[in-house]
Amino acid sequence: MDINSIINGKNFFNEIYNDLEKYAIREIAYRLEKWDDFIFQNYQEDDNFKDFRVKEIRTKTLITLKGKIKFKRRRYCWTNPKTGKTEYVFILDIILGIKKWQRMGNDVKERILSFLSKDKKYCDISGTLEKAGISLMSISNTIKNATTNDKYYINKTNIKINVPHTLYIQIDGTYIKMWNQNEKIKKHILLSTVHTGYDQIKSTEKRPVIANKLGVYEMDNIPNYITKKTKLRPFVVKLILLIINILFIKF
Repeated sequence: MDINSIINGKNFFNEIYNDLEKYAIREIAYRLEKWDDFIFQNYQEDDNFKDFRVKEIRTKTLITLKGKIKFKRRRYCWTNPKTGKTEYVFILDIILGIKKWQRMGNDVKERILSFLSKDKKYCDISGTLEKAGISLMSISNTIKNATTNDKYYINKTNIKINVPHTLYIQIDGTYIKMWNQNEKIKKHILLSTVHTGYDQIKSTEKRPVIANKLGVYEMDNIPNYITKKTKLRPFVVKLILLIINILFIKF
């Protein structure tokens, strides 16, 4: 008996890591299918889905941080009272916030966007997400098409703004007092505005007007029992997305 050949000491850890990755992929798919079973057993008790009916079962392929997974979930049909037309939906996809055509998981999208605040190159991001197998083009499209909730924007617009020579960025943070029912509390807020300088047409000698003023803010995104401050990374990501998606800068 050759104990070393049985245990394979040189590759022991690599084999364990590979087994754990495979297990994680199977476990994710298994739990998703279990949640779909739970939905099927209880959807008629939910006011949002009580009029739905099961049409068929289809397989979904989704790219996650652990790799590509395939799982089965039920497709439902219902009659939209506003249009009178029959529509088909996957309740599990709705719960997960996944579009029916979406192949990249939201966990992968969030991880890609989180690298914006770290000034990572696309090739570095791809290497970090090796298990997901994301191409450079997919990373580029994810960043270009990224959107955040409109409530975080100041003067929200989808019109591209030309930056003539200089882009001014101002960032500040403060605490604001707010009422929570009968209790007065403090909320930490981070705010950033960007603009292209003074509007030469609208400005007067006594009243200067800032041109193309936009901005984003982030407020109290950490539970109070951890800290009363706001995380910087989501705020920076929103600011970078604003600059990428709205402003046209010539380099």
